[in-house]
Amino acid sequence: MTPTLHESTHTLPFFDYTIVGAGASGLWLALSLYEQGLLETGHLCIVESDSTKQNDRTWCYWSDSPLVHGEMVSKSWSSIFNPHDPSQRNDLSPYLYHHVRSADFYRHIRQRLAGCTNITWRTMTVVEINEQPTKVEIKTNTDAWWSSWVFMSAMAGQTNGELASANVLSAFLGNQKKKKKALLLWQTFVGWRVQTSEPIFDDTCATLMRFDIAQNGGTQFMYELPFSSTEAMVEITRFGDSRLRREEASALLSEYMLKKNTSFQILEEEEGAIPMTPQFDMQRKYLDTHTRLIYLGTLGGAIKPTTGYGFRRMQAYGKALACALKEQKPLPTMRRSRRFRFYDHLLLQILSKYPNRGKAVFQRLFETQPVPRILRFLDEETSLWEEVAIFIRLPIWLFLRSLTSYYLNV
Repeated sequence: MTPTLHESTHTLPFFDYTIVGAGASGLWLALSLYEQGLLETGHLCIVESDSTKQNDRTWCYWSDSPLVHGEMVSKSWSSIFNPHDPSQRNDLSPYLYHHVRSADFYRHIRQRLAGCTNITWRTMTVVEINEQPTKVEIKTNTDAWWSSWVFMSAMAGQTNGELASANVLSAFLGNQKKKKKALLLWQTFVGWRVQTSEPIFDDTCATLMRFDIAQNGGTQFMYELPFSSTEAMVEITRFGDSRLRREEASALLSEYMLKKNTSFQILEEEEGAIPMTPQFDMQRKYLDTHTRLIYLGTLGGAIKPTTGYGFRRMQAYGKALACALKEQKPLPTMRRSRRFRFYDHLLLQILSKYPNRGKAVFQRLFETQPVPRILRFLDEETSLWEEVAIFIRLPIWLFLRSLTSYYLNV
């Protein structure tokens, strides 16, 4: 359906909603707008610069109930190998750990939206956004239009929904008001989906953190998700001030696979970098009533700074935004509990100042705590007393030093 024209001398096309970036956060929001009935009369424009988007990444999450239909989840696990003792299995009950291929996610959401005639898909790059009190002007490399609301999971001029470079990120953070010194680490990862000639994987159990590899001045661990006895995703992940170089990652992955004592072939490769910083945390519970430009995904604070997980939060925020728009209520932010923001800041400072101690912190956590409690803690659903029980079993002097640095801002 053709969008209405804005009543102005410019006669630019007008959409009620515009979503910039058709990644997880953008598509979750689009689906929620549709499910809430806002696209029965309202018009949505989805802008994505990459017309060939296929299986460009994977998402993982844990939950005690399904987030999405089963066909979107390629594999689920009910247990993991313990990072403290890789020979020990830990039951995740009541949770399952799920793996979602982006190709399956994109296909499913697009199929759900295919019946809506009020959605326009545009393949182009947004180069400029001009926010005004009651509307927003969107300019691309080939077109322009007005919109009542614009939802951004990428910054103008980027080629995709990711934070493409440290320079782009620094520019964004430089425009934010900060009370503390900027604290920024990177979670970088390189993964191989491999197929082996012999059945060597236990596909009933996942490995989320395996630390028996060289740390190389950061906090590094292996990640293994077995899809069958002969196929798995193996990935090297690094937390640190510097990014993991692809050549270094490939060497570590090769060394890891050689220990399996079987030949293998690489079916797919993936790599990425996630900013680990408290700078994206929202300080207000609701957006200003005059705000027409809303950030999604990483820019909106969807990613937990100390883990890199955000798939569930992106879905929840899409629903919250759509419900608020439908009910004409103040638009929420992704503000988190103050004490969990505080915990994340302390851990990020430890990983930054004492990168060689990150391994000990994580292993100690899994040595002393039931895994379901750790997952509740990472979901920010634990009680204060549970959190005290967690922290008193960790290397206390590290957290005391981090606490001092936090208050002295050094």
